[in-house]
Parts: sequence; C-alpha cells; structure tokens
Amino acid sequence: MSLFLKLLDVASYLLFTVVLYFLSVISKRLGEVMGLKKYYRIFYLGIFLILSGSITMFFGKYPDAKLFGYFFFATGLTLSLIVTIKYWGWLFKELLEG
Repeated sequence: MSLFLKLLDVASYLLFTVVLYFLSVISKRLGEVMGLKKYYRIFYLGIFLILSGSITMFFGKYPDAKLFGYFFFATGLTLSLIVTIKYWGWLFKELLEG
C-alpha cells in the first residue's frame, strides 16, 4: 500500500476520533441533565480502539496488520454507536412520531 493511502487512512481515523470526542462531551452534559449513568466513558474506549487500529495499520509490518486495524476500528465504532443510541435514541423516536 502506498504511503499516501496509509496517510489517508490515518487522517480519516483521526476525524472519526474528533467526532467521537465531541459526541462524548455532548453526551456527558446530556447524561448529567437526564440523570443517566456515565456511559459516555465508552466513547473514550472507542476513541482508543480507533487510534489503536490506525497505529496498527500504519506501522504494522506483518501481513495481518490491516485486518487487525480494521477490527479495532469496527469495534470502536460499534461501541460508540451503542452508546450514541443509548443517549440519543429518544431523539429518533420524537422525530418518527412527529
């Protein structure tokens, strides 16, 4: 894989982490207002997994590095999706009832 494509992967992963960070900050405030448990901490785990996947894919020299990178990325996004639904699921219900 060329260096340009590796850098593009890393940049896209970093943008995902920025989005997840903003979601964690907003969800923390929403959770405090609604009295929810501190599920927003799972966003930090998701950010860690996404960054781990990025580092694994960029610096990995073994053949399965890309596979492990995608696994970390998918796991981080899945955990973040679950937490997002937990915090923001009521909004989708309101929009559908509308």
